[in-house]
Amino acid sequence: MPPTDAPTGHGDGRLFRSITRPNWRIALAGGAAIFAFGAAACGSGDVAPTPPPDTPIPATATPSIPTRVPRPTATPVPLPSPITIDGYLIETFGGIRTPGDLAFDGENVWVTMVGDNTVSKLDSDGQIIATYPVGVTPRPLAFDGEFMWVGNNSVSSVTKLTLDGHEIGEFPVGGGYTSPAAMVSDGTNMWVVASWGNSLHKLAPDGEDLLSVAVPGNHPSPWAVTFDGDAIWLASLNLHTVDKISLEGDVLGSFPVGKRNVDYEGIGTDTGGQGPTALAFDGTSVWVASNWLDLVTILSTGGEVLKEIPAGAWPSGLVFDGESIWVSNFVDNTVTRLGLDGEEIVTLPVGKGPVSMVSAPASPGMNASLWVVNTSETTVSKITLP
Repeated sequence: MPPTDAPTGHGDGRLFRSITRPNWRIALAGGAAIFAFGAAACGSGDVAPTPPPDTPIPATATPSIPTRVPRPTATPVPLPSPITIDGYLIETFGGIRTPGDLAFDGENVWVTMVGDNTVSKLDSDGQIIATYPVGVTPRPLAFDGEFMWVGNNSVSSVTKLTLDGHEIGEFPVGGGYTSPAAMVSDGTNMWVVASWGNSLHKLAPDGEDLLSVAVPGNHPSPWAVTFDGDAIWLASLNLHTVDKISLEGDVLGSFPVGKRNVDYEGIGTDTGGQGPTALAFDGTSVWVASNWLDLVTILSTGGEVLKEIPAGAWPSGLVFDGESIWVSNFVDNTVTRLGLDGEEIVTLPVGKGPVSMVSAPASPGMNASLWVVNTSETTVSKITLP
């Protein structure tokens, strides 16, 4: 594989980098640099400062290296006209202030408004049809089949809502500043990743914290989570492994997924913020995105590496749509659809800085669609599948 910062193109059915900028990682660093020194103070017994909305998790003492992606922006942008590429209709919807994460409740798409401390419900035309207050700095969203759960970064809690926006409760995640970063339901309980708390929490339907799994290391910064039907999978920014955890909280295995900073010796375990950032399960295999490596890895549920796929620039999100895997390429401003064999189906343009995605299955009179948060804009893209 070529050096990570070298401009490359990938053909032969692999993902294609549409924008080649050798120094784009340095350009990204500006948004994260001011938070890097805070990481140095996050040793044992220290209390981490509360960062502004949806900041990267500081995990390195080097100010010029970002750990994930810049925080969402509230700056309005002109909306492009709908376009169709290879049968895929791409639409862009505005008025989405500081968008964070997405979830689908079976009828509507929901989006967190990081800077407004709200969550909004969208109709199929991308219009906001309802907005509900939640905690401070909401980012992660998860639907448990009946209720919507919202993670509140700055106050280390989750809010549980009915689908008409009634608040069931707001529940703490661990003690102190833990910063929920991602969530997934196992069908009964909600699992919450605490990026500053360096832990994984299992919450009962009533919000009780049933167990906490500590992620070992010097600020591993767990960041992404998925459920394979039997176990929880956890990815951390500062590890070059992903962890498989039983529903009882036992670590069943830790599996390598690629490593860039082999000789890293700074703050943060093992990789200095350059570990995996997204996970998805396709019903058979676990998919892992490593943005610093421009790499997507397919693992068996036993942890075996089945395939490594060169990705677009800075792959930051993964989602399974029931038939294929989608990858959001943050720097390329594209999303790529992959077959379950890892071969590229199509790469499509979206807005600036795509990260979170959610799929909406086909319904009577409506094709299946993919929704994408454009983190660097006030927009959400909708891709209607052929």
